[in-house]
Amino acid sequence: MAKKHSFRYSRNAKKLRKKEKARLKIKNPIIDSAWKHGLSVKSNFNRLGIAYDPNEVLKIPSRGFLQGTQEPIPPVQKKTKVVEALEQVAQQSKKKPVYVSEDDQLFCMYNLELYGDDFQAMTRDPKNVYQLTSKQLERLIDKFKNTPKYKTYLEDKQAGTFNIANIYDICVAK
Repeated sequence: MAKKHSFRYSRNAKKLRKKEKARLKIKNPIIDSAWKHGLSVKSNFNRLGIAYDPNEVLKIPSRGFLQGTQEPIPPVQKKTKVVEALEQVAQQSKKKPVYVSEDDQLFCMYNLELYGDDFQAMTRDPKNVYQLTSKQLERLIDKFKNTPKYKTYLEDKQAGTFNIANIYDICVAK
């Protein structure tokens, strides 16, 4: 029989010990400022008002609860300053702006100008080189409608300064 355990010379035990004892690196500045490094993770979470184990906090009912016997709901803890600060940051976070490439914007303006909302006709257009389906075109145009370029397109169209021939070199029948 071979030895069960052998010494691994390739590892650096001193480095591993230091790594284990190293302080926790917390990336969130709000939590980092309130964190006490002497306490355990669980006790820090309890002190900050954050759930360590969501299953313990939520206590999902078992099948026995369906029969009508429910345990009383425990009172909710008051919000700590840390939780309020985290909620405030979450509310202030900006949504990522919708991005549609310049070529797709021109393609959408071209299709809207020629076909309006007829997505089936857009699929058969020779400029639809990627052979997008009617549903894909509909999604692309809906995405385009949420961009700032769409607002300028509508303003130009209402002012009468928008001309589809300027975008693509095509002959529009008048």
